Amino acid sequence: MQCSELLLRARWPDLMYPAAARVARIPLRPFASLTKESKIIYIAAAAPEATEHMELATERLILRRFREEDVDVMAQLFANPDFMRFSLGVFTERKQTVAFIEKVMGWDRAGIPSQFAVVPRGEDAIVGYCGFFHHAEVPGEVEIGYRLHPDYWNRGLITEAARAVRDHAFADLKLPRVISLIHPENSPSRRVAEKNGMTVEKEIIFCGFPTQVYAITRDEWLANRDAS
Repeated sequence: MQCSELLLRARWPDLMYPAAARVARIPLRPFASLTKESKIIYIAAAAPEATEHMELATERLILRRFREEDVDVMAQLFANPDFMRFSLGVFTERKQTVAFIEKVMGWDRAGIPSQFAVVPRGEDAIVGYCGFFHHAEVPGEVEIGYRLHPDYWNRGLITEAARAVRDHAFADLKLPRVISLIHPENSPSRRVAEKNGMTVEKEIIFCGFPTQVYAITRDEWLANRDAS
């Protein structure tokens, strides 16, 4: 669900404009202080339009920006009931996937934290997504959201991706905190959030369903990193 452009501009005014985009600069080298599992290689530049080509690389995954040609493979994933478990339901029309791709690509172009396509190393296939969402129902918050093809479950892959995205949020984007919105019965996603250092902060009603808000602050992340 999209939040308004006004809300996004209020939260990331520097990232919305190329002249002020130096805050988005990402070093072209591994970030040495990151956790072992998510040694991320950053490929980006200062201008927001250049972040359309940014990638995060972990030991087993490439997280890359979405492209228009990803619609067909994502439409298959969004039509998969297991992939869409604990959602509002599968996508039944291609235009729903087109809207998703256009939304996240629009965030990329604006320099707003966005979603990544999850691609296993050595494979030419998108198996899910992991990255940032923005919801009008929780204004001011940035969610780390993720989904993975069921054939790739139980390998720790989405945990690896989520940790990389978390490290990117705090090490480079300098976000003060991130959350994950999870249905109480969604045990796998809850475990991912917990392995990502998050704890339950409260329970809310989100899109008509009870939802647990998992959260971690940048200060907590720094403390955990320094202690390890």
